[in-house]
Amino acid sequence: MSDDAKKVGRFHNIDLLKTLAIFFVVFYHGLIIKQDFLTAPSFETYFNFFLITILSTGVPLFFFCNGFLLFNKPLNLKKHIFKVVHLVIITTIWAFLTIAIMMLTDNVRFTPVQFFKAFLDMKQDMIGYLWFMGALVCIQLLFPILKGAFDTSKASILYMAIIAYIIPLGVMCIERVCSAIVHDAAGVYFRMFNPFSGLVAYSFTYFCLGGLAGFYQEEIKQKIEEKHINAKLIAVCAILVSCVCLAAYGVLKSRKMNAIWDMVFASYDSIFTIINVAAIYMLSLSYKPKEGGISASIVRIIGMNTLGIYLIHEIFVHMLTKRLVANPWCTNVAVNLIYAVVLICVCTAITWLIKKIPLLKHIL
Repeated sequence: MSDDAKKVGRFHNIDLLKTLAIFFVVFYHGLIIKQDFLTAPSFETYFNFFLITILSTGVPLFFFCNGFLLFNKPLNLKKHIFKVVHLVIITTIWAFLTIAIMMLTDNVRFTPVQFFKAFLDMKQDMIGYLWFMGALVCIQLLFPILKGAFDTSKASILYMAIIAYIIPLGVMCIERVCSAIVHDAAGVYFRMFNPFSGLVAYSFTYFCLGGLAGFYQEEIKQKIEEKHINAKLIAVCAILVSCVCLAAYGVLKSRKMNAIWDMVFASYDSIFTIINVAAIYMLSLSYKPKEGGISASIVRIIGMNTLGIYLIHEIFVHMLTKRLVANPWCTNVAVNLIYAVVLICVCTAITWLIKKIPLLKHIL
C-alpha cells in the first residue's frame, strides 16, 4: 500500500490498481450477498458465488503494487528501516484501537488480561484482518536484500517469485500424497525444505512480479503496440476463464466440505488468482485518465489513502454488516456495491482528517 511513486510522475495505472484492490477487500470483508447454494440453490446464489471469485485478487494486488513502486526507486536503507518500524508501531496501535472500539460497539467488557489476550491471539472477529500488515512487514524486512538482487539481476527476482509459489505448493502436495499412502504419518519431513515456512509465501510472488512489471512496463506497452496485440480482449477472456474455473472448483470443494468454501481468502495463492492479477494489470495499462478530471482525482485520492482505509474499514464492517445481512432487502449485489463504496468514501474522509491533525497523522 505504499503511496510512493517515481519522481518522474505518478503511475496512474497503479493508482487504479490500488483503488480496485481496496474496493475488492472492502467488498469481501463486508459481504452481504446470498451465496449459500448448498442450502438455497438458485441462479442468484450460484451467480453471486461466481461473482466473488474476482475478489481474491484484492490482497495480491496490494502486494503487486507495493513491489511495483518499491523495486523501481532508489533504496535509502536508513529510511526503509524507520518505515518498517513505523509499520509495526501503527499496526500495534490500530490493533489496540480496534479492539477498544469494537468492545464499545458490541457493548462487551474485557478485563485487562482478556484485552491483552485478544491482542496477542489476534482475535479473529476483531483484529484478524491485520494479518496483512504482518505479511507486509515481513516483505519489507527482506526487501533490502531483494532490492540488491533486483538491481543486479532481474532473473533472480523472477526466480524468487517462482520458488515462493512452487515450493510451498509442492511441499503441501507431497505431504497430502504421503498422508494418503501412510494414513497415520505426520508428514513433516519435507517441510524442512520449505524456506518460506511461517511466511505468507505468495506475498513474495506478487511483490516480486510487481517489481518486474514496473521495470518492464514501458517495454510491455511498446510490444503490445508494435505487434498489434489485443491485450484487452486477451485479458478479459483470461479473467472470465479463470473465474469460471475457480468458481467450479469452489462449488466442488464446498459440496465436499458440506459448507461454503471461502473462495477469496483460500485462493490468494491459486494459479487462477495469479492469472487474474496479471490480466487486471494488463487492462490497467490502457488507463489514461484526463488530468484534473473528477474520476482521475477520485482514483488518485483513494489510491493515496489505501493504508488508512484498510486500517479503519473493519471497524465499520464489524458494526454494520451483521445488521445488513439480517435485512433480506440488503442481501443483493447492488446494495453490497453501494455498501462497499460508501465505506470507502467514509474511511477515505476519516483518513484525510486524521492526516490533517498534527499528532494523529503519525498513526497512518
